[in-house]
Amino acid sequence: GALINIDDVRSAEFLASLPMVDSKKVASLGHSMGGYRSWMVSALTDVISASVNVCWFATTDGLMTMTNNQAKGGSSFSMIIPGLRRYMDYAHVASIACPKPSLFFNGKNDKLFPVQYVEDGYEILKKTWHSQNADDRLVTKVWDEKHYYNKEMQKETLEFLNKWLKQ
Repeated sequence: GALINIDDVRSAEFLASLPMVDSKKVASLGHSMGGYRSWMVSALTDVISASVNVCWFATTDGLMTMTNNQAKGGSSFSMIIPGLRRYMDYAHVASIACPKPSLFFNGKNDKLFPVQYVEDGYEILKKTWHSQNADDRLVTKVWDEKHYYNKEMQKETLEFLNKWLKQ
């Protein structure tokens, strides 16, 4: 997990260093494992000024079960940060990005991310952004969707990024 995370941080730093890039307007966006990587890189570096995180979010308790994909398969091992669970939930890690503009979308019918645990995680995010008077910078939404990033979700993503990056 840490290798992917540091690669993402270095990639964001490289992008921000390019002369044709406005280093104050670098965002992360991802779906599925890319969604995990998006909120994680936003939490790990101030180079990221806004993030969009689609279909990879829930509380750790909701994901670390024997029947969930998080506990099996190759990609699950790539996201492990040994010892972290003793101290923080995934939602607490994502909250490190506060007060940056952050959008989280999940699907109500996504079998990988049970909606109860998504909403529990969203509550942690909301409390954190609220504590920093940044409620307007956080969007959390559960769509009537599976593990999918549909056109309407993409449209709202573009509106969100335009709002925060085209100022």
